[in-house]
Amino acid sequence: MSDVGLFMDEVMADLRRRLALLGDCGDRRAIEDGIALLNGCRAGGMDGARFESLLSMLRAGRAPAGRTVLKPQVIACELTRRWHEYTAGAAITARG
Repeated sequence: MSDVGLFMDEVMADLRRRLALLGDCGDRRAIEDGIALLNGCRAGGMDGARFESLLSMLRAGRAPAGRTVLKPQVIACELTRRWHEYTAGAAITARG
C-alpha cells in the first residue's frame, strides 16, 4: 500500500469518527464529500504527485470531474495540513 493510501485510510477513519458527532448540517455534508472524494481517490490508486495536484485543484475551489464537493477550499486546507504533517513524519521515520 502506498503512503498516500495509508494517509487516506487514516484521514477517512478520523473523518468518520467526526461525522458520527455531527447533526444534519453543512459541515456534515462537507465531511461526507471529503470521505467520498478520498475513497474514490484511494480506489484509483493515487500517488503523491497526483494527490498534490488534487489538493491544488481543491484549493482553487474546483472539484474533480464528476464530483460535487461542498466547501472544496475547506477540505483542501485540512487535507493539505494533514498531508504535510504526515509526510514530515514519514521523512523523520525514514531518517531515524
